[in-house]
Amino acid sequence: MKILMLTWEYPPRVVGGISRVVYDLSKTLLKDGHDVTVITYRDGDSPYFEDDKGVKVYRVDNYMINPNNFIDWVMQMNFNMLAKANEIIAEQGGFDVIHAHDWLVAYSAKTLKNSYNIPIVSTIHATEAGRNSGIHDEQQRYINDTEWMLTYESAEVIVNSNYMKNELQRLFGLPYEKINVVPNGVNMSLFNGVERDYDFRRRYAMDNEKIILFMGRLVYEKGVQHLISAMPKILAGYRDSKLVICGKGGMLDELKRQVDAMGIGNKVYFAGYMGGKDVQKMYKAADIAVFPSTYEPFRNCSTRSHAKRKSSCCSRYWRTKRNRRTSK
Repeated sequence: MKILMLTWEYPPRVVGGISRVVYDLSKTLLKDGHDVTVITYRDGDSPYFEDDKGVKVYRVDNYMINPNNFIDWVMQMNFNMLAKANEIIAEQGGFDVIHAHDWLVAYSAKTLKNSYNIPIVSTIHATEAGRNSGIHDEQQRYINDTEWMLTYESAEVIVNSNYMKNELQRLFGLPYEKINVVPNGVNMSLFNGVERDYDFRRRYAMDNEKIILFMGRLVYEKGVQHLISAMPKILAGYRDSKLVICGKGGMLDELKRQVDAMGIGNKVYFAGYMGGKDVQKMYKAADIAVFPSTYEPFRNCSTRSHAKRKSSCCSRYWRTKRNRRTSK
């Protein structure tokens, strides 16, 4: 099949978990013999086109004019993704299926579906209602409604847990059989041969200190604020503790103010975004990793390889439709 992936993040642009999922999935689909094209947002000095070991990656800028808000920014990005997809189709021919990742690319996916009669498979990585424990304002309602529209327009919907399957059915009234659960996985081989690097560890804590590690986006639903609030109790029981927070996000300044107000600045270290081999080194350096999320869509996932199973799930709709046409 010729597969078109639409995603607002792809390495080296990493905002959340979508980037890594799309990367691994694209590589696995390629190994399975499919032709994979990715259209994504261009960040920094990334090339406009890249042949990423067989995966064709096209990146688009946003408009030079500044948007009024995030919703307008997303809409501008969708216009540019759509223009790039039209250009690719005109030069290289159409696609068999569109794989859309979250509401951020819903409008370009829907327009391409209607213009070229290409079916959509969508992955819903998280929901606006889940992130915010409900819908509380008009922007959140708009995003929630866009999520519904994307799932409605999709021939198949992929989620990464039974929890998310139930959430989508409750929120959007989707047919149960339309939602496919494909758990995320962990590549344990990434940590093979990685030993504790004491020089690396000393950047963040003294040898006598036990490192409590948080690694993730600094946003409300990840619950870092609760971990910081718990530090006085932890320090009362074990004074030689050090909380190391790895990540970036909109709550960074707020979390720093929280630490300062609590007077525990010497016991909390903001390490910033961490990538590449430093991630493995940091996990090896830590004594315990804590994830105090208030919302995690993959809460019941397994360590089973996700990319292989997603590959077959993305293929299922188009293969079934093709067989039906042949039988007719």
